[in-house]
Amino acid sequence: MFAIVEIYGKQYKVAKGDIVLINSKIDVAEGKTIKFDNVKAVSDKDKNLFNAKDLSKYNVSAKVIEHKRDAKVTVIKKKRRKGYQRKRGHRQDLTLLEIKSISATKAKKPAAKKPAAKKAKDKK
Repeated sequence: MFAIVEIYGKQYKVAKGDIVLINSKIDVAEGKTIKFDNVKAVSDKDKNLFNAKDLSKYNVSAKVIEHKRDAKVTVIKKKRRKGYQRKRGHRQDLTLLEIKSISATKAKKPAAKKPAAKKAKDKK
């Protein structure tokens, strides 16, 4: 079973046990579990779900393994013969997740209707 889940504006194809590198820092401590409700598609052996109504029942839970930073990206701007040079660097925050489960919440049963109470008529 796998699912396509949206995490911070990007879509990832995940299955149970996968290690996923997210291109943002998630504000959850290492070792904690986080749930993602924005599931776009679910595929099992013989069924594929794409309907938003059916997918609203699904969620993906993941454990935060670590927070780290990517390699430095250097940005250089230069205009020749003008004496203009700028050098800037950037390191992207990353979060490493381990997918624990893809599960559907059980549908709640509607409450049983109580029979209407019969009103006693006053005899005079």
